[in-house]
Amino acid sequence: MSRKPVPVENPCHEGRERRGFFRIQDDLVLTYHQVPRKVYEALKDKRSNSTLSAFNLKARFAALDRALRPVVNRLREQSPDLAQYMEAMDEKLNMLAEVVFRQEVDLNDLPSQEVNLSAGGLSFQAQKCLNPGSILQVRLLLQPSGVGIESYARVVYCRPTSNQSSLRFPWRVGVEFLHLREEDSDLIARHVLCREADLRRRSETTADKAELSE
Repeated sequence: MSRKPVPVENPCHEGRERRGFFRIQDDLVLTYHQVPRKVYEALKDKRSNSTLSAFNLKARFAALDRALRPVVNRLREQSPDLAQYMEAMDEKLNMLAEVVFRQEVDLNDLPSQEVNLSAGGLSFQAQKCLNPGSILQVRLLLQPSGVGIESYARVVYCRPTSNQSSLRFPWRVGVEFLHLREEDSDLIARHVLCREADLRRRSETTADKAELSE
């Protein structure tokens, strides 16, 4: 599927609805399991990442970093030494989060796969058919940041894959996120924008090299 991004002049001020339409093909670690609807409906807090864990710790830190960025920018002007100290502490905490994550999560057991990702949901290839309306608990590990996102999602469609040679993953599944934390939606949206910008730069660099070699 080709990438068809919606132009966004200032992603920081985009609504969640518009961000949900901005999507890209990406490689990330994806795991999921089906949750009985009765169990899901009985949950008082349907945000699956409401509990802090080693998997979503870096996502929480990233959200805090973004919230505190204006404060750090003001401190940099008023007290450069204090701003430098805060940035060093932030780096230490990120290193600690990385150690905790790697102690709890074995990346060798979590191979990456290609998905179509947006802040509103994603689509991916699956081994088994998932009925539309089914509720999944999904985990996304964004690369290369290693930020882990946890959320519930509803299956929107499940179709036979157009690539019939891929017998291992004969189904294409599309899901929409349910009760995704605003901070995590922002992380995904920014990740998508950064990945698109990176791919565009690579494409332009390749084109420039091709012109020079002619």
